[in-house]
Amino acid sequence: MTAFYLENPERLLACSETQLHSGVWTYNTRSHAFSLSPLVQALYGVTTPTVPSRDATMTRIHPEDRERVSKAMREAFEQGKAFSVQHRLLHPNGREYWLVITGDLLPDAGGQWLGFIQDLTELVETRQRADQLAHQLESTLEHINDGFFTLDHDWQVTFVNSRAAEIVRRSRERLLGHSLWELFPEGRDSDFQKHYEHTLATGETSRFTAWYGEDLNLWFEVTAYRVPEGLAVYIRDITAEHLREEALKVAEERFNLLASATNDVIWDWDFRTGKVWWNENLHTQFGHHPEQVEPGPESWSRRIHPDDQAAVLDSINAVINGSAMHWVHEYRFLHADGSPRIVVDRGVVTRDDQGRAIRMLGSMIDITEQRALEQRVQQAQKMEAVGQLTGGVAHDFNNLLTVLIGNAERLAEDLAKDSPLQSLAALTLSTAERGAELTNRLLAFARQQALQPRVLRLDQQIAGMEALLRRTLSESIAIEQISGDGLWSAEVDPGQFEVALLNLAINARDAMPRGGRLTLETANAWLDEDYAAQHNEVTPGPYVRVSISDSGEGMPPDVLARAFEPFFTTKEVGQGSGLGLSMVFGFVKQSGGHIKLYSEVGEGTSVKLYFPRTDTTVEVETPKEPQPLPTGHEHVLVVEDDQLVREHLVSQLQSLGYRVSSAGDGPAALEQLAATGEFDLLLTDVIMPGGLNGPELAERVRAQRPGLRVLYTSGYTENAIVHQGRLDAGVTLLGKPWRREELARKVREVLDSP
Repeated sequence: MTAFYLENPERLLACSETQLHSGVWTYNTRSHAFSLSPLVQALYGVTTPTVPSRDATMTRIHPEDRERVSKAMREAFEQGKAFSVQHRLLHPNGREYWLVITGDLLPDAGGQWLGFIQDLTELVETRQRADQLAHQLESTLEHINDGFFTLDHDWQVTFVNSRAAEIVRRSRERLLGHSLWELFPEGRDSDFQKHYEHTLATGETSRFTAWYGEDLNLWFEVTAYRVPEGLAVYIRDITAEHLREEALKVAEERFNLLASATNDVIWDWDFRTGKVWWNENLHTQFGHHPEQVEPGPESWSRRIHPDDQAAVLDSINAVINGSAMHWVHEYRFLHADGSPRIVVDRGVVTRDDQGRAIRMLGSMIDITEQRALEQRVQQAQKMEAVGQLTGGVAHDFNNLLTVLIGNAERLAEDLAKDSPLQSLAALTLSTAERGAELTNRLLAFARQQALQPRVLRLDQQIAGMEALLRRTLSESIAIEQISGDGLWSAEVDPGQFEVALLNLAINARDAMPRGGRLTLETANAWLDEDYAAQHNEVTPGPYVRVSISDSGEGMPPDVLARAFEPFFTTKEVGQGSGLGLSMVFGFVKQSGGHIKLYSEVGEGTSVKLYFPRTDTTVEVETPKEPQPLPTGHEHVLVVEDDQLVREHLVSQLQSLGYRVSSAGDGPAALEQLAATGEFDLLLTDVIMPGGLNGPELAERVRAQRPGLRVLYTSGYTENAIVHQGRLDAGVTLLGKPWRREELARKVREVLDSP
């Protein structure tokens, strides 16, 4: 059979080509001739069945492959070994083919080689296209923003793009070929593994968001697909986006919490939709329920007070249509009950790229109480200023009255009892005492009088005034006293309390010209933190309340607002000084208390006095027997800057038997003390020029003469020796103006004190 094919090579080629579906060639190493099957002839572009030389055949091989093929065939022929080599073939028509040529020496065939040539062009081109597509895919996966990797069924990483390696902070070399759970052990039994296993088992695509902590601390958005080899997974780092969403969520929660926690009315006006959103405080603060008001800006604008509406709308429209970002306006906003409330409204505008307003967010604050408090503070400051003025006037006036009263007393003593001038002296003294009463009221308002408080049961104090009150009021006015159970004690100056009560009773009488009822009520009261917050001068705590109420004409609001101002009165000229309520106001404040005035026209007036409670036992005063006018012989140093008062004081002391020296100011007094030194009493004014006031002079003197007694005199202390309405410890004061008897007893009291 072999001999037959050797003798008939064309029959061998045809048979081989048919049976093997490959081109067949033979080569005789002795004759150097090739025999080619029809398929090979077609591939090589040869038209004759035999090729005269191998070199002629080799010219069809691609130049880049020619040497490699020639070498492989030459070595095979020389060594008699089989070979196989792949190469490119250049066809005369210009097309390039991929071929694989194999050959082997036939045994006992006289150097005859038999080989096969297979056309791989379609396969190679398919592979090239596949490689090209794979390269394109890999390039695409390299350039996407998402991380991408593939896993086989054993969880081995078979591919990973650079973005995925970057996200998980591992090199591609570290990832490829390694188990996912070895690389990320914390991912076992996590949402990652559960979703991956679900996709592998069901073929369903998994899309999920998950947090991976440990060394990554990242939020991932993951999409996993099942592929024949295992899993294809896209991952995206959404940590920043997630944090923004969380921050937005927190901001929204914070905004909602703030909107519900604040007392402000929060509003949000969307200009694109024309809708306005309100928080619940629109209802709690102003009685308008957000769900029941109009959805647009008319829900706000129609509730602006009519007198303020034009100005408010003009101001907000100017901001919306302009370039400003902020708007603020104070105006009156109507409560659901129709009452106007003073508000401060603020808004911030959000604009688009063209500068058009698209949204405005703001808050409305009810400042009605704040404005009322500011008015009260301004009123208090005004009263304080007037008090300073009236106190100064009272000081100078008291100096004049001291001399006037003293001389009137001296004149009455020196005149014969039946002298017709006695009536003039008495009139002068009476007029001067009325002036002294006026200055005392001024000092009471200025809170500069020296109080002498005692622990009292105020209901008992009022009961003791019943006869005086009935003489003061007309018979057409009924008096009713109501005392609460278990009334607390209060530390109050009894004399000033009675004067204050009498002033209020007189005011009530004048408000009831046709008669009525005066009610005097005492009760325990607590002024709490809320009340104190609305009345900044009030200290929260327990008080004894004294209410003086009448059924008179009452006061309109404008009169009520000025009721405590000194010299303000609605009475006709000559019927009132306008100092009654002012004196009561100053006395209560100086006593550490609080006063509140209520009045309505046609309903009457009620004045409520609050005095701080004290736990000290009520003092019982023992009546004293009348004593003769005391005199003495001691040496007194009088220090007084007013010459008339000084001369008068020296004269009065001398008439009482004392030896008297005098000085016009502190430095002059120190010179006398240094020169003489033999003084028993320093009687000094409190307020003096010359660089040393009375207390400072006394301090200097006592440093040199510790045993020297000191008596102060003043018509206006200006807090030098009186604080919170009380004399400083160890201080004795003779108030101006004084009567001669008061002077005599006060000097003797100080000299005889231990």
